[in-house]
Amino acid sequence: MQAQPISEMSAKGAALEPWQQALSDARRIVKSVLGAAASTIVAERHSGIYRGAIIGQTRDYIIQQIGKQPNAVIHLKDLFRTPGREFSLPEVGRAFSIHYARSRAVARQIRERLREEERSR
Repeated sequence: MQAQPISEMSAKGAALEPWQQALSDARRIVKSVLGAAASTIVAERHSGIYRGAIIGQTRDYIIQQIGKQPNAVIHLKDLFRTPGREFSLPEVGRAFSIHYARSRAVARQIRERLREEERSR
């Protein structure tokens, strides 16, 4: 899985393009939720599996914490849409496994095994 880190995208005084502003907004959410030392990558859309809690979203992106360290991945919402199929986006506050196939994102909620096992006993 090779994802590119997000770097500061604007030169001083330069107006941001809409896509740059959207990434900047997503990065700001990562920093506010996970702290100033958090790292952020954009999901590799040709392959990759990402697991963790959804910590935020913007108009264009879903933001997911990955691992136990302050790391996050940004997923483009448009990649979750499939022509002719209803879809629901991953919800903030819930854990999901998001994988990519054919440049499309597929999200599956990760169920909390411990709670389910306790309920079945």
